[in-house]
Amino acid sequence: MSQDITIKFVDFWSAFDIYDNKFVKALSAKHNVTVLPKESRENPDLLFFSRSGNAEHLKYGNCIKIYFTGENNVPDFNECDYALSFHHINFGARHLRYPLYMLYEYDMAQSPCIPADHDATERPFCTLLMRNYSNCDPRRLEIIDAVDSYRKLTYGGPFRNNTGGCVAEKIPFIKNFKFNLALENSCVEGYITEKLLEPLAAATIPIYWGAPDVSADFNPEAFININDYNNLGNFISDLQRIDNDNTAYLRLLHAPNFRKDCQIDFDARLENFLDTIVTTRRTYRCPYGESGDYHQKELLMHPFTTNRYFMKLAKAIQKI
Repeated sequence: MSQDITIKFVDFWSAFDIYDNKFVKALSAKHNVTVLPKESRENPDLLFFSRSGNAEHLKYGNCIKIYFTGENNVPDFNECDYALSFHHINFGARHLRYPLYMLYEYDMAQSPCIPADHDATERPFCTLLMRNYSNCDPRRLEIIDAVDSYRKLTYGGPFRNNTGGCVAEKIPFIKNFKFNLALENSCVEGYITEKLLEPLAAATIPIYWGAPDVSADFNPEAFININDYNNLGNFISDLQRIDNDNTAYLRLLHAPNFRKDCQIDFDARLENFLDTIVTTRRTYRCPYGESGDYHQKELLMHPFTTNRYFMKLAKAIQKI
């Protein structure tokens, strides 16, 4: 039965559209949804929160709290009733695996606009757009240096930029190159972000490093997986072969991006997951005992952990 519900989004990244997104669409399939604006002080029925911002979700108590993360952290079920993440977590009705890449150009990656074979193989070599180079697995930098030693990369992001400034839009930029270096922040099972989806949508070959089980979500014949190689030397040798063999390159380019034999309908699962939350209206957070104490500590530490000067001081003390 259709219900009237109010929802609100807090602690999401700045580019996130609170009115037009997968969560609103999934809920609107069966219910009458009102999205409360950011400045609203009304307590929503459902509060969606993520890991950006200043932990605004701590200010909300009398509502159902749903956590979403696309990053390599594990949901804290002391602070949320339900969670959406990339993890393969079995936690009853409280968790759904919904990878970050589903919020990006998923439909475009289903049927990308592939250029003519001659045009595709004549494109320049490879791009990398990276922002985080300090808080990531050092393996990323080793891979970048190895590829750059073979052929010079075109850096379109803040890291090592050599294009005269950061590019405005990623997909229109990377589609003009043969390859895109798609490296996750860390190597964790299930942790697959837009870094792989975007080059597939742009019809350029991803050179991927990250989730060891990536082939469960994507067709391994459509990209180069660095984890398939025993060492970087073997990877670079094979990259050189594919780069100089148009037949091998085009075989990758024309392969379906997704495995038809095991493709999951994540959007249908999301719709059912959120519908169950609305129809049952069940909460799980407990204000008593250890769980309640944990929440109180979070509230107490919040002003400090969101203060950059305090965090700098804490890091300096830690080094002593």
